[in-house]
Amino acid sequence: MKKKERILKNIAENKELQKQMGKLWNYNDEQFYGDATRYIKAIKEGRVICNIDTVSSSGMSRTIKFMECAKSTYENKRYNWYNFYALFTALGYERVNNKQTFRIHGCGMDMIFHTNYSNMHEFRALGFISKKECDYLAQQTPTVI
Repeated sequence: MKKKERILKNIAENKELQKQMGKLWNYNDEQFYGDATRYIKAIKEGRVICNIDTVSSSGMSRTIKFMECAKSTYENKRYNWYNFYALFTALGYERVNNKQTFRIHGCGMDMIFHTNYSNMHEFRALGFISKKECDYLAQQTPTVI
């Protein structure tokens, strides 16, 4: 069995992931696979940024979005920003109404680091990356703006 087939099987068998993907209109296992692969590659290349949209008055939660800067496939001189909103929704993060952001809760630690750390361990469990890659990529905190 090829790696992609094995990963798609793991995605299909993950009930929580399937439940979260069901909340997204027209989002399937193949799209999740593509988004996760794109996220992992962008983290490896240091092209992921995190935009903190708002912080609650108590400081206990924030709304954020993770994006990657990628070279356009149509014109070599242009770059585009791509949001990982669907991927993060599928991973179970709380969506914020009418925005392309999601809410994370917690304080007293770097929540952006924690979010990426948790994602990488989820991708490892699904078979996207090895333990060695996970140990390295989980430490790669995206740039925060």
